[in-house]
Amino acid sequence: MDYPIRPIAPSEAQKFFTSNAIAFGHDPRPEEAIASTLEYADLSRSISVWDGDQVVATAGTWSFEMTTPGGLVPCGGLTWVGVLPSHRRQGILTAMMRYQLDQVRERGEAIAALWASEAIIYQRFGYGMAAEGVELAIDRTRTALRTAPPFSGRCRYIQRDEALGAWPGIWDTDRVRYPGMHSRSAGWWENRVLKDPPWPGPAGFSSLFNVQYEEGGKPLGYARYRIKEHYENGSAASVLSVQALHGNTDGAYSALWQHIFGVDLVGKIQAEWRRTDEPLYAMLADPRRLVRRPSDTLWVRIVDTVQALEARRYRTAGALVIELRDDFCPWNGGRYVIEGGPDGARCSHTTKTADLTMTVNELGALYLGGMSAHQLARAGRIEGAAQAITTADSMFAWAPQPWAPEIW
Repeated sequence: MDYPIRPIAPSEAQKFFTSNAIAFGHDPRPEEAIASTLEYADLSRSISVWDGDQVVATAGTWSFEMTTPGGLVPCGGLTWVGVLPSHRRQGILTAMMRYQLDQVRERGEAIAALWASEAIIYQRFGYGMAAEGVELAIDRTRTALRTAPPFSGRCRYIQRDEALGAWPGIWDTDRVRYPGMHSRSAGWWENRVLKDPPWPGPAGFSSLFNVQYEEGGKPLGYARYRIKEHYENGSAASVLSVQALHGNTDGAYSALWQHIFGVDLVGKIQAEWRRTDEPLYAMLADPRRLVRRPSDTLWVRIVDTVQALEARRYRTAGALVIELRDDFCPWNGGRYVIEGGPDGARCSHTTKTADLTMTVNELGALYLGGMSAHQLARAGRIEGAAQAITTADSMFAWAPQPWAPEIW
């Protein structure tokens, strides 16, 4: 690759995001959207590739703290990856991935993570599918509940300024429970989460409605939704789209869903990127009516194996020797012994005989507890004796399942 690669300056943001828009096939961001993004993006972690005075490829990294099973880990969140069709098949994407992962390593971040526009792309750079999300849809007339956790508080509508004061605390309480959730800066909340309308907004839908659940004046949960107004044969049949729903208690979660189900003039309710182990499934009287479409969400790339494996807890106490193959980052490969349990873990290089052999892709898939070692072994992706596979599943499995409720 003969093109310069470097971070951008603020004055180059328009060129950067125009190139990214062409790569993804959508209209360029308006100026106000770019200005808003620059309020919380770290341009020192942007990646641009230049052909003369034109940006021909883009990428960037968010600096996150990500939740692991029972712990937290520094993470480089890859974003904005795109190459102009005129410059594909020239090694540009590979060069950007090398640039980004080297930077992640230099900054001491144990993992990188991303949402993939195409699932096939990033596996060759060592990413493994670590979490899934579920799109939900249900006819509002079929939302009767068989059981529901009781609650004593109330839901009320609030404005953006009040949400900015209360919701970060609700998010932080929730995120430490679910592997795969990430930290949010104040700028992220102000210019991304609670910026309405965000860019690009869904066609035909209203602006966001903000609902807060509280008990004794204490905020314990929130939901955000949009409505697409629609009538069929003179009768209301609008679509309500849940953009976010977080409850710090079972009662808060129950109250928020019951509030959503009670919104008038709605024919269909939908929600995106919900949990694979969503409690709502077990609450409905007729769960078959809840249409579920699972899809990959978070892909994880282990960059520092020792730091990453020590940054999580393990469901049962045990020890494994893992032979790790990592062609793209050979300094990360080798043989490791992991000794872990519910109270912590130790990991180090070793010369002991390996119990399991895998590539870094499989370790990324196992890392958050969302993938089974047994499933990967049956697929021919992990080598090892049956007992070692069982030990891996006993150690790496976790409840609750990983959840990534926000695309970066």
